[in-house]
Amino acid sequence: MEQKIVEKRTVSDVLEEFINKNRKVLTLFFSLLAIAAVAVIAFAFINEKNVNKGLEKIDLISYELTNKSSDLDDAGIAARQDSALSALAEYTGKSGVVGVRANMLAAEVYFQKKDYTSAGAAWLSAVEKGKKSYTAPLAYFNAAVCFEELGDLDKAAENYKSASQFEDFLEAAHAKFSLARVLEEKQDYAGAAAAYQSLVEASPSDSWAKLAKSRLIELKNSGKAE
Repeated sequence: MEQKIVEKRTVSDVLEEFINKNRKVLTLFFSLLAIAAVAVIAFAFINEKNVNKGLEKIDLISYELTNKSSDLDDAGIAARQDSALSALAEYTGKSGVVGVRANMLAAEVYFQKKDYTSAGAAWLSAVEKGKKSYTAPLAYFNAAVCFEELGDLDKAAENYKSASQFEDFLEAAHAKFSLARVLEEKQDYAGAAAAYQSLVEASPSDSWAKLAKSRLIELKNSGKAE
């Protein structure tokens, strides 16, 4: 009787056979993978270089704007501001940190020129290009200031609220107080009282909370809030 011999194949045997059968395909695959890795590294290097170049240019624009500006008359200051805004136009549309920095500087220049509409738009553009950046709450806060200057209390309240929701924002209490103050100005006394109360409860020892407490007492004493 013929005895059948069963070959026991290990995982390594199967793997070796697969590699031998598909050597050309695997070689091509790993070659493409290596090329892709090199491309990613090259892109990252070029991108970092472009970011640094953009930041250096923005720093130069800022320097040229402020260098010995105290020696200038109003016309000279205005000329520098216009020159800075013209130079920044190349960078305000960019994404990431370059776009954030460019829009923040442009917003400051517009605010100095009392162009609060453009300043507010630039601050919100800085938010859009850096939503996860530490600069986002500051940009929201400054946008709110611009809208207050324009008399748009709805947008001011909206942006103060956005700024106040960042727990790591150093001016969060200030933003909460400003939100309540704007609501009070809008004669939304119930909303203002709630906002003041929220600030008092969240940060009782903060100086803004103490001011909020005094405003809350005034609202209640005047019968505007319960």
